[in-house]
Formats: sequence, C-alpha cells, structure tokens
Amino acid sequence: MSRDNVGKFYEALKNDSDMARRLQRRAEDSGEMTGAHAAELIVKFAAEKGYSFSMEELREFESETKELSREELDRINAADGIGKHGAFCRWYPWL
Repeated sequence: MSRDNVGKFYEALKNDSDMARRLQRRAEDSGEMTGAHAAELIVKFAAEKGYSFSMEELREFESETKELSREELDRINAADGIGKHGAFCRWYPWL
C-alpha cells in the first residue's frame, strides 16, 4: 500500500505545478542534496501532503518503474524557474 502512495505522490507532482515548486524550493533551501538526503526530503514532504511511504519504499518503487520520458520530466519541472530535464530530479539517482 505504501508503495502505491509513491506513485500517487509522483502523479500529484506531475499534475500540480505549485506542489512541485514548493518541493523544489524546499530542496534548494536544504542546500547540497545527495541521494539519501533527497529521498528523505521527498518522504517528509510527501507525508505532509498525505502520502505516507518510507525511503526504502521510494527506492523500490523507483527501481521497479520505467524511466521517465523527457516529456514527463518536463511536466514535473514545469514550475517557474526549474528548467528542463532533471533540474528538479537531479538529486534522485534512481531517476
């Protein structure tokens, strides 16, 4: 069930540019982001939005899902100033 929440959270990010911008700002405010720190930030942010899952469930979900297309990354990154193809996702080595 919790891994389902990862997918639901990513779907919400794709469809809600305001939520994506808030996550991006939080990532920028936290400074240097490594894979573990990025995962922790995502898990905490998602929990605040009602999507409960662990860092391990996030990694499992990512390892089992297909690669995001450039179009999908662009939709996630479409929030103001984030840029194209991975500026938002650059901290997540499993993407």
